[in-house]
Order: sequence, then structure tokens, then C-alpha cells
Amino acid sequence: MKMIQRFSHENIVWLDVIHPTNKDLRTILKACPLPTELVGDLTSMTPRTETKHAKNVLKITLDFPVVKRTDIKHPHEIKFIATKSHLITIRFEDINAVHSFSKQLEVVNILKHASKKATGAHLLLALLQYLYNALDEKIDYLESRIQETEENIFQDNEKEMLFAISNISRRAVSFKHVLESHESALTDLDTAATSAFGRGYTHQIEAVVSTYEHLVRRADRVRSVLEDLRDTNNALLSTKQNEVMKILTIMAFITFPLT
Repeated sequence: MKMIQRFSHENIVWLDVIHPTNKDLRTILKACPLPTELVGDLTSMTPRTETKHAKNVLKITLDFPVVKRTDIKHPHEIKFIATKSHLITIRFEDINAVHSFSKQLEVVNILKHASKKATGAHLLLALLQYLYNALDEKIDYLESRIQETEENIFQDNEKEMLFAISNISRRAVSFKHVLESHESALTDLDTAATSAFGRGYTHQIEAVVSTYEHLVRRADRVRSVLEDLRDTNNALLSTKQNEVMKILTIMAFITFPLT
């Protein structure tokens, strides 16, 4: 798989880079010169989410939660850099949603519906919207796991479900924690985009923020349902244990005098 993939439409070029080397960075800067202060961390992951801007350049770094995969113990980090003519994405693992976006006609449609002076920022916001929609599907997966667990609880599998609930809770907590880290970066996004490119992005940014807030609300509901499910499972398990203890006490009361 190529480390730098190039997609283009009319006047917009998207460079998607996986785990860039210094050589890759030189190739990127040759194709799209960038301010020095925005390129210092492109070859390594950074432990923060943030939005930065310079004249005609917008950069946002975000982590995206991993739900299904077990081979990765950290979130997916993506650095987005938009100029008037380019979108550059820097990532450090394969991400299905990014690959899927490159195959979608939405890439073309967003540029058609933008003004004649469409920029890399329009493409950045379209990709960000697509990634958030993909996170919505990951919450669907968590909810399906919760439903399966709920059904098993009432089939005398309370003990086994302790581990299942803990596993889902761990993923849900990680999902919410990573998602909440986006808040400050998204808060600065409208101002940064306006400073870098002028007005014309507010509507698209509002749509992205609205999807993000929807995800946060869904993640909260998942956490709440999991807490209720854990309480129910613990109550059933406690009841079963009490019944066992009652039987053992009766047996002891009968057998000890005979002994």
C-alpha cells in the first residue's frame, strides 16, 4: 500500500499519508508548501487535540475512538491540514472510514455544491462529517452488544455477563473520553477557518458540530444503559446467591444435628 495516496478533482488535491517519514514530509512540502510552525509534529503522534491556523492554512488534530479492533490499544489520530488547493491527512494506521470516503461520490458532490472557489477546507469538513457519521455506526455496534448482553442476563447467565458488561463498559468509556477531547478543537474551528480562508464555512461547520453533539448524547445514553444493566445483573446474581445460601443453611440445619 502506498504511503502517500493522491486524489484530485478539478482544482482540489487530497494527499492522504499513512505513517509519514521525513522523506514523505519533503514530498508533501514540495507539493504544498506549509508554514514551519504547522509541520513540526507531522511524523509522529501527539497527545492532544487542537486547531491551529495561519494565512490560507487550517490544521486540526483529532483522535478517533477504536471500538471493534483489538490489535490497537490507542485511538486513531488524524492530522488534517487544509489550504486553498490541498487537503492533507496524516494518520498512523489504516482507517476504513477514510478509505471508504475516498471511494464515495460525496467527495465530488461536496465540491460541486461549494462555491466556484472551493478550497481544501470544504473537503476537510466533508471528510470530518463522514468520519463522525462512521462513529455513529460504532455506537450502533455497542448498542447491539448491549442488547445481546441483556438477553443473556435473563437466561441464567448472570455470572458470565459480568465480564461481558465490563468489556462493553470499557469500550464505551474509552469512546466517550476520546470523543469529549474534540470539544475544544471544534469550538475553535469556525474562528480558525474564517481567519485562514474568510467567511463561507459556518454552515458546514455547524453541521459537523451538530453531528458531534448527537454522538456525545448517544454515548451518554449508552453509558446510562450500561449502568442500569450492571445494576440489574448484580441484583439477579445477588438473588441467586442468596437462594443458594438459603438452601445450604437449611441443609446444614438438618445434617449437623444428625452428625
